[in-house]
Amino acid sequence: MGFSPSELHVYNSAICKKGDRLFRRHFWSIFFVAAFPAYADSCIELVPHRNQLPMPGIFLELELESACILESGVYRFSTNLTRSNTTTISPDNNLIYPRLILDHEREEVTVKVEAGLGSGWDLIIRLRYLKDWEGDWDHFMRQFHQVTGLPYESRKVRPDGKFLYWQYRPENNDNEQFIWITKTQKGNGDYVLSLGKQHGVFLGSSEVKWSTRLVYKHPSADDLPTISSGKRDYGISTAAEGSGVWWDRNIQWLVNLGLVYAGETEHTLYEQNRTFFSGGGGVSTSFNDDWTMSIQNLIASPRYHAPGLELKGMNQWQSILAVGVFYHLKHQSLMLAFTEDLLTNHSEDFSLIFSWKGQFGK
Repeated sequence: MGFSPSELHVYNSAICKKGDRLFRRHFWSIFFVAAFPAYADSCIELVPHRNQLPMPGIFLELELESACILESGVYRFSTNLTRSNTTTISPDNNLIYPRLILDHEREEVTVKVEAGLGSGWDLIIRLRYLKDWEGDWDHFMRQFHQVTGLPYESRKVRPDGKFLYWQYRPENNDNEQFIWITKTQKGNGDYVLSLGKQHGVFLGSSEVKWSTRLVYKHPSADDLPTISSGKRDYGISTAAEGSGVWWDRNIQWLVNLGLVYAGETEHTLYEQNRTFFSGGGGVSTSFNDDWTMSIQNLIASPRYHAPGLELKGMNQWQSILAVGVFYHLKHQSLMLAFTEDLLTNHSEDFSLIFSWKGQFGK
């Protein structure tokens, strides 16, 4: 079951009449995390998050990592279950069809294994399984946005829409004008390997932790356009982490800066930026032994190059704000977090993440 070009023309016309203000992106996420146990040392706690939109998400993203490096003989294991729902449309007044439509629900299982290697080195491996499909949250999400007063214009145009991933570029040859996917996409996500190295004194301060990571993404498939780029990606990032007293509160802070060199994917009709910035930062504070709050921002430069066009999530900067509250129990912690896309403001998205984390060894 799919959507005909005539239906896509209706979507494009309806959206264009509303004006650009109707496409402000509201990227809301709620994350619930159970961790067992928490860090043994004073390392910043971060909301586990990456961009869930397929267009940028098929490339490597340097997720925010603490500058702490595990000691030799220490192992950490965590697993996350994510579910998100997104509807977004990029119309063009000069075309009969939108340039981009994304209407999907995503389920993602992530397994993360960390190991301390000694001499200031550690290793992180991420494995994922993803499913992109029509889902069953559309009605709830439309009601959620209506009740809360959040914009949901794309959902008005596509109420309870079926799964659709659509790219359109009339400048291309007839055989290359459309990427039109209505079939459920599921399979292993890309495999991500990260090797971290702890450094010494940072800018003369022994109180600041400083580490560098080399990151490699191995493609899981070349025939899953919403899940994998089908190519290898490489990244490098540097994180600095410290603490201080701000506004009479003890604050931990993190800055993470990195670059990604991505393989040239075949899953796009628009020019790709092979190199892009990926990083961000965050702060965290404890209210008592039980409660901690973290605020962070995940930033990336555009993954695609299309001057003068509005391609939501493709040729725009990314800035995703996350606010998380952690509640610590004896052997675990719970986290509730909220995220909002600050720059592109183009999608109505909702996510839930459940996570378990265990640490073993010394």
